[in-house]
Amino acid sequence: MKIVLRSLLALALAIIAIPLVNLAGSEVAALLGLPPGGDTRLGYDLLWVFLAGLVGSALMVGVAAVAKTAHAWTIFAIYLGLDVYVTVVAWDDFPRWFTLACLLTLPVQVWLGWWLVWGRRRA
Repeated sequence: MKIVLRSLLALALAIIAIPLVNLAGSEVAALLGLPPGGDTRLGYDLLWVFLAGLVGSALMVGVAAVAKTAHAWTIFAIYLGLDVYVTVVAWDDFPRWFTLACLLTLPVQVWLGWWLVWGRRRA
């Protein structure tokens, strides 16, 4: 039962991490005085999207008690579904480079989160 609860906690933390890390990025942007809109701000926001995925996957893998690689694949599948949905919905709201970069950097986000927490220990 403990293993199942840790897996559920890992999933909850990974999903909660996305908006919290992005919110932190917005607060830092306000502190830095970055104006909303424009390619510079979108590049900055893309960095925080990447960090959110990285933190979420690291939490998922780090909190899970067993099958850490399977947990990484699970969060990848969830994030991929969300990314595809957001890409389709926001296709006309943002420049193509931004929506595609959000989608295409996902494998690196999850792999790096997995590697930082679990993969490099095994290497």
